[in-house]
Amino acid sequence: TGLRNRPLWGPGAYFARDAQYVAEGKFCGPVAPDGTRQMLLCLLSIGMPCLGDPEHRGVLPFRRKPHRYNSSVDSMSSPEIFALQHPGAAYPAYVVTFL
Repeated sequence: TGLRNRPLWGPGAYFARDAQYVAEGKFCGPVAPDGTRQMLLCLLSIGMPCLGDPEHRGVLPFRRKPHRYNSSVDSMSSPEIFALQHPGAAYPAYVVTFL
């Protein structure tokens, strides 16, 4: 999870839909001596997402007061990046080992 350098939409845990984004973005950590790498496959509870915006700064807008949106995405029609502000909204389900 995460983004290198600065988060797009404020603090939170960032997840990608596609494993390729994570592997090529070097979010998996170092290569093991046998040449393998690892990443977590997580189950996410995104609730009602809103379109991510740098102005959010970790506080999501109101959907209908007093209810706020639950997560941010990069696209409402076909999201590839998910940002969660609540640590309990992500459940690590599998450790994936790959070459």
